[in-house]
Amino acid sequence: MLNNFDNWIFDLDGTLVNSTDEVLRCFKHAFYKAEYPVDESRFTSDIIGPPLRDIIKLVAPELSDERIISKIVMNFRQIYDYDENDISTLYDGIFDLLLQLKNEGKKLFIATFKPTIPTMRLVDKFNLNMFDDVYTIDKFGEPISKSDMIADIISRYSLDKSKTVMVGDAPTDMTAAKDVGIKGIGVLWGCGSDKTELIKNADYIVEKAGELTKCPKSNCPII
Repeated sequence: MLNNFDNWIFDLDGTLVNSTDEVLRCFKHAFYKAEYPVDESRFTSDIIGPPLRDIIKLVAPELSDERIISKIVMNFRQIYDYDENDISTLYDGIFDLLLQLKNEGKKLFIATFKPTIPTMRLVDKFNLNMFDDVYTIDKFGEPISKSDMIADIISRYSLDKSKTVMVGDAPTDMTAAKDVGIKGIGVLWGCGSDKTELIKNADYIVEKAGELTKCPKSNCPII
């Protein structure tokens, strides 16, 4: 069963926190402030998850002017990082799940492409003080991949790979887990409408937070 795992590494956006409306709202404002008009139909949940510059490429694939791209990045960081009116929410059942895992003595980690400032703002906002460590894309200065985050967590905390699992809503979360040699759980409530690749690359699939400790036989193989 999934509750045999002792070490849980969670993605943030789309897995723990529903930040879709907040991120899209801030992106629209960032493009507006940069005076670069784009079709607003491009601002969908499908773009959320990758690093910031990759998201900009998804919204404006024709944009190649580095000056404008940098301006959009700067605008977004100024708007989003310190937003006191963040409309993000925790997904149903997440807080209780994390509390249950912590009370059972599990080690909990976050591995996210979000930078440290907005990540810790959300951790504080939702009182997620049960994590042993939080890995962000800028934790060590230079951007790091999700695979590198997981590998460093395992090394730094001397974790048993067979007892460690990555939980995320994106195919990249699952491939990162495979790269490092641990299992990956794909959650179906996250960002993006097409879950084909997520399902293909995940070792387990769950539809609700409560299933993370009660592997449904119809979706998950028994460990």
